[in-house]
Amino acid sequence: MSSVSDNATPIISAKTALIAVLIAAISFASVIVLSAFAPEFRDRRAAGLHAYSTSALGYNFASELLAREGYNVDISRDTGVLRGGASEGLLILTPASAYDARDLDEVNFDRDGEPTLVVLPKRNGLRDRSNPRHYRQTFALPINRLADLLAPLSGDISLERTEAPDEVDMMGSTLPVVFSDTVQVLHPQGIEPVITLDGGVLLGRVPSTRIYILSDPELMNTHGLAHRENAEVFVRMIAHFSAKSDVRSVIFDTTIHGFQRSRDLLRLIFEPPLLGATLFAIATMILLGWAAFMRFGRPQAEPPVAATGRQSLIESTAGLFRQTNREPALAGDYAKLARRMIIRELGYPEDLPIEEMDRILKQREARVRAKHADAPPWPDPARVRTHSQLMNFVKDFHVWKREMSDERE
Repeated sequence: MSSVSDNATPIISAKTALIAVLIAAISFASVIVLSAFAPEFRDRRAAGLHAYSTSALGYNFASELLAREGYNVDISRDTGVLRGGASEGLLILTPASAYDARDLDEVNFDRDGEPTLVVLPKRNGLRDRSNPRHYRQTFALPINRLADLLAPLSGDISLERTEAPDEVDMMGSTLPVVFSDTVQVLHPQGIEPVITLDGGVLLGRVPSTRIYILSDPELMNTHGLAHRENAEVFVRMIAHFSAKSDVRSVIFDTTIHGFQRSRDLLRLIFEPPLLGATLFAIATMILLGWAAFMRFGRPQAEPPVAATGRQSLIESTAGLFRQTNREPALAGDYAKLARRMIIRELGYPEDLPIEEMDRILKQREARVRAKHADAPPWPDPARVRTHSQLMNFVKDFHVWKREMSDERE
């Protein structure tokens, strides 16, 4: 039995198990790497209210226009800028809906006197599935929800929509503009006006701060800058922010839209110089997994040089007879053992004299032959000379023993 279990075919081969372990390790590592670099795989040009978007509601054209005007334009993906990191120039925030109010509440607007411009949204849309860089449909945002964006900036400012004007007033200069059906304005109370129109403020500054609010995005988004009049007002507006400073830098923040480039630990371990240590760690995990897969529980003790036990004694004795070619000599002893087994099965005691055993068996054989003339004869162990003859003798004795045992008195 032991030889059969030791040579049994395993469920899977070692090669298949190794391949499975490698695939599992590589798959796990791939998931970790893709999770760390997921923001890098996003389509930056997808439609949205951010500076990467080339859609009608995006601000990519505004960044390119400022670059042509000689400004140093930076589309930022660094969350440290919003937390008060060192950055010079105008910071532009373009929230997309009232859900971004929490992000605005966490912004550190104290930027060593540098101005910050918050552009309120007016419309949003649904992306086209066939071309995610464009909107399939746009819709106006509820005015009462947009008021939530003003809370982190100032609690005294309110917002409304009025009929679109043909011109606006900027610091005493009248400038023509082109808006769609309505224009979004701030109430004059609680804000210092910069660009005004009849009935409200289009661009204003929160008192005692360097925070500016542009109520209607059509002076900055691609749809509005398609009109030359709006583009001229936009350029003059940006020039107003940099009039008191020699720094001509504009920073468009995109982190509130999910374009982050944070230096987290998960990403650092897959970049040099920590990449080498990470690869060694992954290789170590593969080797440990392979070792654990091949062995479970305590290590098996090495077998002793000289095995002990009844089974070992039997195997050793059989091996000794096999090596000395003394197997045929076992026929006589086997016949005596088989004779005792038959006597026991017939209900007689095993310690009967040999003569009494022979007498009982001959009587049994005579009765069997009286009923079955083709009954096998008593196997003669004296005729066994070779190993093959021994095997045939054992088979014949087994048949004879079965015939004798089946005949009950």
